[in-house]
Amino acid sequence: MNWIYTGKETEPDNKHRINLGTAVQTPPGVRYKVMQNELGQILLDPVKSVPAYEAWIYENPARIQSIKRGIAEAEAGQLVSIDLGPDEDD
Repeated sequence: MNWIYTGKETEPDNKHRINLGTAVQTPPGVRYKVMQNELGQILLDPVKSVPAYEAWIYENPARIQSIKRGIAEAEAGQLVSIDLGPDEDD
């Protein structure tokens, strides 16, 4: 892991917030897990949070593999049509 100096120094404001400025670009939807070592160095590890109602998918590796398998089958054209009866709009 290589650390790159961004050329910026900063200090916390009176609410202990640190402004990263434009030197650090953050993609939309990314949050940071904050870690600090015994030297006081701070590491921001980018993470994407999963809503609680979707967490069940990631809690079991077999579920996620099943979903990935289904996506691969659909991409390969292995689709099945199922008649669910008339549309409610009809």
